[in-house]
Amino acid sequence: MFCGMMDGLAFLPVADLPNGVHLLRTLCPDDPPEAAELLDYFDATYVSGNMRRNPAPGQGLRLVMRRTPPMFPPTIWNVHDATVNGDSRTNNVCEGWNNKFFNLVGYAHPSIWRVVEWCQKEEATVRTLIQQDAVGTPPVKRVQQRYVQLQQRLQNLCRDLTSGNKTIAEFLRGVGWNIRLNH
Repeated sequence: MFCGMMDGLAFLPVADLPNGVHLLRTLCPDDPPEAAELLDYFDATYVSGNMRRNPAPGQGLRLVMRRTPPMFPPTIWNVHDATVNGDSRTNNVCEGWNNKFFNLVGYAHPSIWRVVEWCQKEEATVRTLIQQDAVGTPPVKRVQQRYVQLQQRLQNLCRDLTSGNKTIAEFLRGVGWNIRLNH
């Protein structure tokens, strides 16, 4: 459950992330011992950054500790606002295109002629979609029902946290259960 709660950090509002990491430190299991290391790594890389020693200017050998920003700040990876607004949380559109390309071409290193042929087919498909849109026929987006339900549950949890109906601990536990149960 601990790893599921770590997943939940991505859904916390950015301002609540330090409190969420602190809470997870108190709940971190002793077994496996790598759990604490994973949380430390996550905190340093994605939330708080690292502490660095710097020589104090004009102070001789005295050192000053300074916190460096995280390599990947929360504004890059946090999905709280996207979840609340019903926006996409991933780059699945790009992944889907790459998957479609590979399946249509059939192998990893196609010849240039095979790529040109595929691009012509893709261009014809896109032209059709543009024409359908021009006459008012919206594209059909196929979404599995379980993902629609997951999105709704995550939105509910985010709104409950924001309105004060859930604590950070309850929120992280709820997100963790939802993410782990759907995969």
